[in-house]
Amino acid sequence: MTGPTDRLAADDLIEDERQILSVGDLATLVKEGLNKTFPEDLWVEGQVSGFHDAQSGHAYFDLVEPSDLPGRAVGAKFSVALFKGSRASVERTLASAGGLKLANDLLLRIRARLEFYTPNGRLQLIMNGADPSFTLGQLAAERERLLQALLDEGLLRANRALLVPVPPLSIGLVTSVGSAAHADFTDELLRSQMPFVVLERDSRVQGDGAAIDLAESILMVASHKPDVVAVVRGGGSAVDLAAFDAEVLARTIATLGTPVVTGIGHEIDRSVADEVAHTSFKTPTACAAALVDQVRSYSDNVDALGVAITTRARTAMERAGDLLRDLTARTTRSAAARFTQQDDRLDALAARLRALDPAEILARGWSITRQEDGTLIRSAADVAVGAKLITTLAGGEVASTVESVSAHDMVINGSDGNGGLQ
Repeated sequence: MTGPTDRLAADDLIEDERQILSVGDLATLVKEGLNKTFPEDLWVEGQVSGFHDAQSGHAYFDLVEPSDLPGRAVGAKFSVALFKGSRASVERTLASAGGLKLANDLLLRIRARLEFYTPNGRLQLIMNGADPSFTLGQLAAERERLLQALLDEGLLRANRALLVPVPPLSIGLVTSVGSAAHADFTDELLRSQMPFVVLERDSRVQGDGAAIDLAESILMVASHKPDVVAVVRGGGSAVDLAAFDAEVLARTIATLGTPVVTGIGHEIDRSVADEVAHTSFKTPTACAAALVDQVRSYSDNVDALGVAITTRARTAMERAGDLLRDLTARTTRSAAARFTQQDDRLDALAARLRALDPAEILARGWSITRQEDGTLIRSAADVAVGAKLITTLAGGEVASTVESVSAHDMVINGSDGNGGLQ
């Protein structure tokens, strides 16, 4: 093999095309050329892919230029090594900027030196720093792009327009079953002693594929027609919560026919999932408490309605009783008055009847005269001379014979020759 003193310069290669290089010579030329071209550290932007946490404490991953079209191969890729000596400093820098940490799909700007490792012919970036402002800016920009797209499509508030059934007792729960978030949510429901029915679906809430898993879990529990779907998890860094900013999850919630409530444990920022959900809460406990409050409010309203119905029924019955007693009293008074009035009328009629009694008339000095056959004599024209008459007086009867008839006077002589009746 040719020694270092015999290595040819690049200009000599151009002049003599017949010059043949060994692998070592070519590797050395490449390494020296890179060192001359990139004598200082570089800032390189890309997306983390294939992250591997080695037992040695080193971390390895690819920094890729993702394709603009889903499913297409990446546009470019560089292997990155973050050795243990630099890793602690990098992780502190990322963590101090909102809890960022190295993970797949993270958009990252790294500081690194470009190194060609001659033993295996690998070109590699040796990372020694990071700029978290780039990551945060990219996350914010992607979030705003997605929110604007959902708004333009009329999906941003679509789930919010759905009506939550009253009371919401049937709940589809999507979370990491067994986690603190799961315990906080379910314990709050149990303490209420309300008759909740919960259909649980275990789901990844962070890391690779978490957004797709969450979306599929939501669709599964929603197929059972619960009153609401609750999506909850505990707090975490911006990277931990990245799945809740994913487009696939946002569109699943926005187009779902069931109201979705979220309880994602973060105090400051709202995720895209929070924005498209029907209602969002800061924690799983707060999310469950809100559902409990709705059911308890419904129960209180039912109880209050029962009390109101009982009170109104009692009042109506009391009023009806008062009206009945008043009507009874009025009817009694009216009947007594009518009875008295009828008694007075009967007395008057009796008095009139008594006044018309022939005996009473005779007692006052009147007499009644009849033909011998009993026919009542009403006028002088009713008798003839020689007719036999019977005159009834108060004390008895007088028989007489008509001797003469006058239109103005009538002289009647009784058979005993005592007097007469005019």
